[in-house]
Amino acid sequence: MVLRILLLISIILQVGATVVAIRLTRVTRYNSAWLLFTAAFIAMSILRCGEYVQVVWNKELRVPPDFFVWIGVITSLCFAIGVFYVGKIFNYIKRLNYQRQLTERRILTTVLRTEEKERMRFSKELHDGLGPLLSSAKMSLSALDVSHQTPTDEELIRNTSYVIDEAIRSLREISNNLSPHTLNAFGLARAINNFINKSQASKTIKIRFDTNMKTERFDTNVEVILYRVICELLNNSIKHSECTEIALSMYYNDDTLSISYRDNGKGFDPGAVMDVGMGLSNISSRINSLNGHIDIISSKGQGMRAEINVNVSMKNGKKGKI
Repeated sequence: MVLRILLLISIILQVGATVVAIRLTRVTRYNSAWLLFTAAFIAMSILRCGEYVQVVWNKELRVPPDFFVWIGVITSLCFAIGVFYVGKIFNYIKRLNYQRQLTERRILTTVLRTEEKERMRFSKELHDGLGPLLSSAKMSLSALDVSHQTPTDEELIRNTSYVIDEAIRSLREISNNLSPHTLNAFGLARAINNFINKSQASKTIKIRFDTNMKTERFDTNVEVILYRVICELLNNSIKHSECTEIALSMYYNDDTLSISYRDNGKGFDPGAVMDVGMGLSNISSRINSLNGHIDIISSKGQGMRAEINVNVSMKNGKKGKI
């Protein structure tokens, strides 16, 4: 009795699966693998029905010799060939995903390069265009005859000269932030050290920077992207984390650049910040464009830690010391 019930349930399930498989052939656009699976389900349904008749009614079906053997063989072949085709489909999907990731990485790299070119152009125009005008204005003020000036005039000239000096200083700072001259001339470690010194000058945050790098140079894209990433991490900690200490280390060993970053701030939920904020998303995108790896670990009240590893062996157009 139990066997009959199980056979009946098996037939119902098998026929249901067969009906679903037939309906999905159009959805799969009559894919060869799915057609083979459908044929196998149909064969299995026939086999189950034959077994049910033999068990329940206890009589032999009038079918050709070895009919059910052939049904079993056909079922096995359909499943085996179908699985082979499914494997090819998965390999095709894998290749498509790889090509998509490669294309996305190339697009991102192109966008970052274009962004840096525009930064450099804008920086150069500010430095070479507006800078000389401000310097000329200051020289014109200095050339004024001071012998016939009233105290009010002298105070006005001093204030104007001070404003021009501040404008020149701000212009240099903006130009350097757009395209760091230290990075272009001396490399990543020196540029980061300069940025840290400037950040500490007006803040009460203690920043410790350790590195084994001196004058090593890498591909321009690698240097610029890592510089932007580290500056973004520092700015986020200084502006938002309420931290008092930051520890940054950068070591170059065996063609791998390893960066470790920590602060003792209030922390955050990395998942939520990645969803709603652009800072960490940009950082991850930039590291991914270098085919690197980044882990950002944080929780409320526990500060933030970031671990970055980038293999620069294939990107070192300027590898070595200068």
